[in-house]
Amino acid sequence: MITLSCSILPEEITGKSDADNNALFSTLLLVQLSQANIPPTVKQNETYTVSKSTHVYAQALTHNAWNPTTSAVVNLSLDLYLPENAPTNRPAMILIHGGGFSTGSKDDTNIVAMANYFAKRGWVCISINYRLMGVFGTLSTAWGTYVQANVVVGERQQSFAMYPAARDAKAAVRWLYANATTYGINTNYVTALGGSAGSFLANMLGVTNVSDFRDESLTVTDTTLSSTNLSFGSTIHTIIDHWGGINHMTYLQAITGQSRFDANDPPISIVHGTADADVPFSQAEALRDAYISTGALYEFNRLEGAGHSAWSATINGKTLSENAFQFITTKQKLNVN
Repeated sequence: MITLSCSILPEEITGKSDADNNALFSTLLLVQLSQANIPPTVKQNETYTVSKSTHVYAQALTHNAWNPTTSAVVNLSLDLYLPENAPTNRPAMILIHGGGFSTGSKDDTNIVAMANYFAKRGWVCISINYRLMGVFGTLSTAWGTYVQANVVVGERQQSFAMYPAARDAKAAVRWLYANATTYGINTNYVTALGGSAGSFLANMLGVTNVSDFRDESLTVTDTTLSSTNLSFGSTIHTIIDHWGGINHMTYLQAITGQSRFDANDPPISIVHGTADADVPFSQAEALRDAYISTGALYEFNRLEGAGHSAWSATINGKTLSENAFQFITTKQKLNVN
């Protein structure tokens, strides 16, 4: 049994309102729960009312081309799904839409459904927008050089767009960490979940180094970096991959000469259709094999005969949401009631 104590000096509460004191106690309790690594409690069934709000999580640059002559600052936004009246000490999830890095938004129907599914059971969820191909986000010098030299012309635009999208996804996770006490989040229990391009990004969040897509030398000076909560963490503890891939990691390995996969990578649930014509099933196999090579934990869910974006698929009689719930709660050892 773990005993938690909360020591507050009298002068700390003198003159404060009841609301201020309650907020202070809640913050201290959350910090102690996090430090003691007390697993959050989530619900098996829909329990909580969910409130939804939109927030700017960072600013970023867009340009007139990949080799820009002009730049503009844009706001990056996310939708926060908050489980009202759920106990403090909540797990969190970042959900990322697909669209081949060229289309899509945080309002994607399937992503919204997933966000509500988990928020109603006690998770704090964020669904994010990120810079897409058409706005020409800022590239790192090394990434741009590698793509130009090694990717066929017809695929370069998408490959370029993978870099600013990853940079934005990392910034969104840091926003989550920066606002953890405000929303009662225990940052020892953060999941990344996506679909298609969103799962490329979810996989990237879990596997790459903290400095990746944050500290590289850029092709232009980025005046917006100070808005991205650079001093906060971005660690992911479980990954839910729906028909995603590993290109972010393979590009980084080619650029730096170092693999990003290691035994400390978070447990991953890989879900992929064998007849996927957009992201080949071989991407799922490559991701599985990388996990096998390091000994990190994984679950491989082969959807026989399924194509791309098989959101209605089932796994052993479970919906994708139910399967993700079981995987996350088991691997993170969450309390379920």
